[in-house]
Amino acid sequence: MLIVGYGTLARAIIQRVSAKTYASVDIYNRTKSVVDLDPACNYVPPEKFHRYASVLVALPAAAYEDFFRRWAGFFPEGTCFYYCATKIMQTEMRMYVDNKQSATPCKLAGHAEILRLMGEGAFAFENEEKRTQFERWSDGAFKTVIAKEDHVLEGNRVATEESLRALLTIEQKLQQAGVPQSLIESVNASIPGGIAQAHKKGTHGHFAKEILKKWQGDDHDG
Repeated sequence: MLIVGYGTLARAIIQRVSAKTYASVDIYNRTKSVVDLDPACNYVPPEKFHRYASVLVALPAAAYEDFFRRWAGFFPEGTCFYYCATKIMQTEMRMYVDNKQSATPCKLAGHAEILRLMGEGAFAFENEEKRTQFERWSDGAFKTVIAKEDHVLEGNRVATEESLRALLTIEQKLQQAGVPQSLIESVNASIPGGIAQAHKKGTHGHFAKEILKKWQGDDHDG
């Protein structure tokens, strides 16, 4: 498998796959120098693209058109491109790949930096065979699920929008209460993520449990 890109998501994948497999990961990135500095990476130049029948595209959505216009023809017939950009859909990918190549969604349901730091998040596939191939290559380094790519898009969109709304609300209320900016930044950097982890594990503290109890009571009363 060749990974294309060296952004946050690519680095998260590289870090976890390398740690799991104890091997370097094959990477192509437009800037070779940053890849060469990473001991977990093995830089692959375009003249060697013909060796890869599986390619994981971890580029931002805006970079897809340029990459495929330049390099799609360098890959062999039958190459499968696993594409990760949340906004890129199968209909768009059909315009990028050659007729005898294929593309399959490999979308992260989650945040790339949290995947890198904590391993949280899941890669979603629409095809069980492709999921199995990805798990075999990554040696089970990630959680994977079967889900439609438009559901991943909606999940990431709603979670991002509501998380931002909550953070801005916290900031506004604390500013109105005269709380120092340094403390606001500390609270916002720590508590939302901690609450999310506790909610997942069912380990809320007393303060959070009391708030949930109150909300549940309000819902029941309504």
